Amino acid sequence: MRWILGRYILKEIWTPFLLSLVILTAISLLTKAVRIVELLLVQGVGGGFILWFIVSVLPSLLLYTIPIAFLIGVLVAFTRLSSDSELTAMKASGLSLYAALRPVLLFAAFVYAASLLVTLYLFPWGNLTLKNLVYEASKEKFISGLEEKTFYDSFKGFVIYIDKINLKSGEMEGIFISESGGEGEPNLFFAAGGVFSPATDRQTVYLKLNDGVMHRKTEGNGTYHIADFSSYTLELGLSGQPGAASERRNKEMYAGELREKIALAKASGEDPSRHIIDLHKRFAIPSSVFVFALLGVPLGLQKIRVARFTGFSIAIGVVLVYYLLSTGFEALGESSSLNPFVAVWATDFIFLVAGLFVFSRTSADRSANPLTMLRGVRSR
Repeated sequence: MRWILGRYILKEIWTPFLLSLVILTAISLLTKAVRIVELLLVQGVGGGFILWFIVSVLPSLLLYTIPIAFLIGVLVAFTRLSSDSELTAMKASGLSLYAALRPVLLFAAFVYAASLLVTLYLFPWGNLTLKNLVYEASKEKFISGLEEKTFYDSFKGFVIYIDKINLKSGEMEGIFISESGGEGEPNLFFAAGGVFSPATDRQTVYLKLNDGVMHRKTEGNGTYHIADFSSYTLELGLSGQPGAASERRNKEMYAGELREKIALAKASGEDPSRHIIDLHKRFAIPSSVFVFALLGVPLGLQKIRVARFTGFSIAIGVVLVYYLLSTGFEALGESSSLNPFVAVWATDFIFLVAGLFVFSRTSADRSANPLTMLRGVRSR
């Protein structure tokens, strides 16, 4: 009997969960539409790039849409079961509300594992891939958009002038380069020819110069050096583009890398609160499905008329309160006003206590509605 009930409840949750997940993710993806159009029109990227762009963005969207879709699935399923009096029949047959909770927790464990996979692996991979994709698009656009007899300062610390460009081969002639050394006179390069080539680390551009001369003035003694070269390679980085791997942001790091960053911050005397918060969020967000399970089941059993729409509206309200509290606690943690561990897990703990309270009252056929409870206290 319980196995049949479990399969039935899982079936009721599965459909609205998948539907909500697809709709919420698609709506979230629409917020990136402006960026996609910009890449198409400004950078001139192709369909393959757009496909990888969407794949890279999806993990950062699924990070939040998976728990929300789970809560919607539970609420829609149980509001329908309640409105059709199926749960009343279940209780009449001797099954308690705890029997209905078991398949929900089983499904929550599955969703938790999927969400954990997203936060620990797909989320940093997607952000890092997206960073490299946008960088490559900017780099290729610059190289393909080079014009003859034009000065370019798009490279960090370099000004480049090219006299002639072969558009088919990419080879250039009559190259002048001014390299800023930070102090004193810049280094000057004159080359008969050269060609751009991508670096293996995807973060820089190599400019290979042929048959040229370099002028350099030494500070202090004023010595001026002139050196001829048959081949010389310069490593260039586009202004405003990502740097080395050490410059990666927290959302582009895996959990092990974040732990190392926290250890380094502590060793150097820096405040590691922000890094600790980012690390624990990778585990706290997936864990929210368990507190949503405890809240979703009793909330879905409230007496309502339009089950599906009520379940959806309740889910939005719960999620809104959850993320408002999370944002507030995280702000306190980042400002060192609250322990970063507490700042991350406080919302889950509060919702866990609330879920246990509401579930226990509902399982005992007592109202969990605050207004009803208040009226009951006044009547005493």
